[in-house]
Amino acid sequence: MINIFLIFVYLFFQNNCTGKTQAGDPFTSGYSILVFGDWGREGNKNQLKVAKQMGISAKENDIKFIIALGDNFYENGVEDLNDKHWKKSFENVYTDKSLQIPWYLVLGNHDYRGNVQAQIDYSKQSNRWKMPARYFVNEVKINDSTDVLFVYTDTNPFLESYRKSSKYKNVLEGETEMQLKWLDSVLTNSKAKWKIVSGHHPLYSYGDHGNTVELIEKFEPLFEKHNVNLYLSGHDHDMQHIYTGKKTNYFVSGAGSNTRSVGAGKFSKYAKGDTGGFLILNFETEKINARFIDDSGNILYNTEIN
Repeated sequence: MINIFLIFVYLFFQNNCTGKTQAGDPFTSGYSILVFGDWGREGNKNQLKVAKQMGISAKENDIKFIIALGDNFYENGVEDLNDKHWKKSFENVYTDKSLQIPWYLVLGNHDYRGNVQAQIDYSKQSNRWKMPARYFVNEVKINDSTDVLFVYTDTNPFLESYRKSSKYKNVLEGETEMQLKWLDSVLTNSKAKWKIVSGHHPLYSYGDHGNTVELIEKFEPLFEKHNVNLYLSGHDHDMQHIYTGKKTNYFVSGAGSNTRSVGAGKFSKYAKGDTGGFLILNFETEKINARFIDDSGNILYNTEIN
C-alpha cells in the first residue's frame, strides 16, 4: 500500500510540477491572450527561440493581445527613442505576423535603470507598443455578457531597496500611495466579471527572488476586497502557479529569455524553471483556462479557474 501511494505522489508531482502534460488542442473559442516577461536581450539567451514559439502559438490560439511583464530591456533599459534595443530586442525579434497585435507592457527594475519615459513615449511611434503611463488600465468585452478588466501596475516604487539604490532612476516613494488609491478606485468602479492585475514583481514566488513582502502588505488586501481573479508577474525567470487558498491565483511568467531554477512550496500548484516559455490565458464566461507552453511548443501545465 505504501509503495502504491509513493508511486501516485511521484506521478502527480511529475505531471503537475515539472513535466509535460498532454498536448491538448489550441484554444479556438473564448478570448485568448499571451503573457510573458523578462525578455529583451537583443535576441540572445534563448529570446529568439521563445519568440519563434510565441508566433506559432499566437497563430494557433488566435491571440488577441500580449501582456509583457517588465524587464523589457536588459541590462539598463533604453536611453531614448533611438536606442538600439528597439530594433534588436523588439522589432527584429517578434516578427511573426501573429505578434503584430497590441502589446500592453509594465515596467521592470531593469527598465528603471534607463529612461522610463522613453518606453512610455514609444507608444506614440509603434502601433503595437501600448504603455500610455507607468500604470494604466484597459477593459475588453469577450462576449455579449462578459467583460474583463486588465490593470497594469508599476510595482517598482513599492520596493524600499530600489528607492535607496542609485541604480534605479526616478523610483519615487511618494507615488505608492497615489497608485494604491488609483488601484482601489479602478477596481471599485469596474463591473467586469473577471479582474486581472499585472505587475513586474510577484507577491508570492518560490523562485530566485522569492516573495515581495511590500506587495503582499499593500496589494493583497485590495485583491481580497475587490475579488481579483489573477495577478500576473515576472521578475523570477521561471513559470509558476501559486494559490494561497484566498481569492486570487498568482501566475509568474518570467521565462521570456534567460531562465533560472525554481523550487516548489506550500502554495505551489505548478513550478518549472530552466525552461523558456510563456502563459496563455483563455477567457470564457464561466472559467479561465491557463496554460504554460515551453519554447518547443509543449504544453507544460493546463488548469482551469472557475
